[in-house]
Amino acid sequence: MKDDENNSEFERDRHEKVQGFQLQMNENYSRRPEPKYTPVDSYSNPGEARRRREISEIAAAKNMRLAHKLRDEKKGRKNKNFFRLIWFCMVFMAAVLSAKYIVCGVNDMFAVGRKPVSVTVEIPQNATHKQVARVLHHYGAIKDASFFQFYEKITKSPKTYSGGSYQITTGMDYEALINSIKSVNSRVDTVKITFTEGMNAVEIAGKLEKSGVCSANDALKAFNSNKLDSSYDFIGSLPNVSKRYYKLEGYLFPDTYEFTKHEDANDVAKKIVDNCSTKLTKQIREKAKEKGMTVDQMIVLASMIQAEAADKNDMLKVSSVFHNRLESGRSSLQHLDSDPTIYYPFRQKSKVPANIQGTYKSRYDTYTIKGLPAGAICSPGMDAINAALNPASTRYYYFCHDKNSKAYYAKTLSGHEVNLKKAGLK
Repeated sequence: MKDDENNSEFERDRHEKVQGFQLQMNENYSRRPEPKYTPVDSYSNPGEARRRREISEIAAAKNMRLAHKLRDEKKGRKNKNFFRLIWFCMVFMAAVLSAKYIVCGVNDMFAVGRKPVSVTVEIPQNATHKQVARVLHHYGAIKDASFFQFYEKITKSPKTYSGGSYQITTGMDYEALINSIKSVNSRVDTVKITFTEGMNAVEIAGKLEKSGVCSANDALKAFNSNKLDSSYDFIGSLPNVSKRYYKLEGYLFPDTYEFTKHEDANDVAKKIVDNCSTKLTKQIREKAKEKGMTVDQMIVLASMIQAEAADKNDMLKVSSVFHNRLESGRSSLQHLDSDPTIYYPFRQKSKVPANIQGTYKSRYDTYTIKGLPAGAICSPGMDAINAALNPASTRYYYFCHDKNSKAYYAKTLSGHEVNLKKAGLK
């Protein structure tokens, strides 16, 4: 019973406490003021919402740009590494190829591995570096034509080569090859030509052409050129140049010369005149001065003696006739009456072109002009030059020769007429 009473009392207390709490809550709630509405959410304020959207968009764009930048940087690093690898490979390959080119080129330059075989190469006229390299490569004298051209450029080799046929050895290095095709001594297309005493410029030019050295036309142009004036005083001081048929006539010294085929005509002329300069020694020039003659007058007179005389002894007497006439002071004897001058530069009347043969008059014709002609009529040899300087002591004023070259001399015109009949010339 006692327990039931205690339980009833506990329930009454709990019930009272619950009711009291509810009353207290209801009172507090009823006393709480009604809150005023204040917009705190952006959705309740359009301006704030727009501002927040803009901020959000800017932030999103910034984040996107940053993401793109990071992605591009990452991609760029990958590309950069890739291109570095490609570049390294290219440089490495170029270095390997360059090294191989240089090594092979240097070996070729020093003829390493080339067997020495004698060959004849044909170099074109005025050949360029490229043409020479191509020819040498064709004949096996070099292995690398491009490296040879490079060598020519850096060593300042001739821009062009004169050309011709050269004997070389395939075992030669580049320097030896270039020197060989520059040297006349290596040429195998050389020709020896002998110009005999008494040949004139036209005949010499013809012989040059026939031997394949140069054309006759080019030779005659060279014989009339002014290119040697500064090289030789006796050429530069020649008088009456405009009246001469061939300026170098008389100075094309008779001798045996070695030329190359297709040689430049001016080089040919220089080679001949250079020999003449050597032959006209200081003693000869001084002797001419003692005789009251210039070097040119001596050459002109010697050319006439050469054309007229039968032999060395005859030259001295023929020379005396010309000297006697020039020194006589008699007007009738000032005409030297030398037959070889009548048709010069032609050897005889039959050589004169048919269209002018009947009316042709040479400017050198000593039957119509007084004294020596304007220039020489042929190439005199040393015997004729010596005769011009040292004539025999005679009183002859006339001479002639028969068909057997026998000479007849006379002091008077009547005596000369008799001699002409004896010689079968009348």
